[in-house]
Amino acid sequence: MLPAEWTVNLLLPFFPYLIAGASQSGGIDSLAVLRSARRAQDEFEITRRANLPERPSASNGGRYEIIGRVRYWYEGGGDEDRAPAERPQIRQARARLLAALAVAGAALPGDEWIQGQRVRYMLEDSQPRLAARVVEQCRAVQSWCEALGGLVQQVEGNFAAAESLFSTALAGMPEDERCRWSDITPLLDGDLADRYRQLDCDGRAAFETRWWWLAQPLYSLARNDRRTEHFARQTMVRIEQGRRTTFGLYWANDLRDVLLRYGWPTWWTREPPVSPLAQSEPNITGHDPSPAFQFTPRARAFDDPGHTTPEDWSPEPLQARERYAPRYAKAFQYLDHQLAVFRRGDSCVVIAAYDLSHDTALGDQPARAALIVTRSERDVVVRDHETRLNHPDVLMATAPCDHQLLSLEVVSPTRRTVARARYGASLDERARISDLLLLEGSDSLPSDLAAAVPHALTTTRVRADRPLGLFWEVHGLSSAGEEVTTSLTVTRRGTGWLRRAVEAVGLAAPRRDVSLDWTEVLVPRAETLTVAGRALALDLAGLSPGPYRIEVTVTARGRASVTARRNIDLVQP
Repeated sequence: MLPAEWTVNLLLPFFPYLIAGASQSGGIDSLAVLRSARRAQDEFEITRRANLPERPSASNGGRYEIIGRVRYWYEGGGDEDRAPAERPQIRQARARLLAALAVAGAALPGDEWIQGQRVRYMLEDSQPRLAARVVEQCRAVQSWCEALGGLVQQVEGNFAAAESLFSTALAGMPEDERCRWSDITPLLDGDLADRYRQLDCDGRAAFETRWWWLAQPLYSLARNDRRTEHFARQTMVRIEQGRRTTFGLYWANDLRDVLLRYGWPTWWTREPPVSPLAQSEPNITGHDPSPAFQFTPRARAFDDPGHTTPEDWSPEPLQARERYAPRYAKAFQYLDHQLAVFRRGDSCVVIAAYDLSHDTALGDQPARAALIVTRSERDVVVRDHETRLNHPDVLMATAPCDHQLLSLEVVSPTRRTVARARYGASLDERARISDLLLLEGSDSLPSDLAAAVPHALTTTRVRADRPLGLFWEVHGLSSAGEEVTTSLTVTRRGTGWLRRAVEAVGLAAPRRDVSLDWTEVLVPRAETLTVAGRALALDLAGLSPGPYRIEVTVTARGRASVTARRNIDLVQP
């Protein structure tokens, strides 16, 4: 099955769209020039359709969606769908078209349609440098020339340049046109779509800013390539509208919506004829870049990203409203890790440990790792560094204590692979006990956070045959020290319904697989004033594999108890 295809039935009605003729310039018959250029495009597309490779489409099976005249389907999977070699007849016909468009462009350097077609077919012919030269010589409306430049840069993966060009283009547009270009209605559904439709242009702008912030694939990239991809698609919409497309259909809103949601096809095939005597034009299938991913989270993340879970940010649902295939990633995988938060005054230290050395696809590859803590598109903390993936790694970031969106990102450029974990977390400045940091068990236990971090486990999957170390901090202690009682329990999660019913009516106490209690005096370290660290090692060898919850409760005389919890999965080696 093919990862992404869309096909059309040419027996359905056409929807013609008329374009006004260009103005006369310098005695040149501009209408004649434009008609000649359009005929050249029509002849090329007819030649292309006649010479496309035959390949049965997958549209008769699997998941698909009907969008107007288009049947769109996506089979998923991580393999790239590679185009077959283009036939010489198509390449020769495109060369003739580009030559005709060059003549027309020289005669009418200010014609928007001609300049757009030149850029489109040069990019299609893998000539981005020539396309960039056309943009440099563009004499059409400036905002259109800037948008064409943004398209070229986006296709080339130069996202910073694309963002700059699209921003300039939008700033130069009249307000109503800028609103149309910024419109994300096709990308939304459900409650968000209803809310968006009720807003005026200014209200939509604020909505769009937040939506694009959440949809950004990698916060560690300086630019939002998903947003620039949207404007590249808007540019391609304007290039294609008003004419008969490669599918053989005239442009209409169904083709616009599919292009904005999933991008434009980069190669095509045609359905084999039913019989040698069949005279009707074939159904054409367009093939999008693949693999493609949905980067927008579930709807609830729009209002409260700080309380989301990793499942809310899964990039690969088969049923997706929109998709994007970034040049830098043929695979987006979940990054297994351990995360813990520790207070430092009115700030919080976030610690993320991970290990990709076991991933044979990545091996000893160079990579860039980043930990991002963010509350909005204007308030982003990034800690990143270059690394190699043959050893565990730990990232630390200091950010304001609050409900934050966390994103742990590792990018391997050589393998075009991204590992990412994104979800909300509570960084509570009032918490009197920190998270529990899981450590490699050892005879020498750390006395402070700096000593504990190098020994942090890179996952919450814990081996039963090794001691498990724990480190936590207690806040708000007297500088002279306080006597506290600590209770530690390890309880299996997912207790059966009968046991839960018995516990609920008080006929049995909650099961604790491990239970420890002790009293001690905790004395804060001099440099932390009222904070004391504590560590211990647990032997879990007597427990059967499965999911467990570790709870540590600390009680000081005259104060309410405070509890820290950590879920683990106990596994056999």
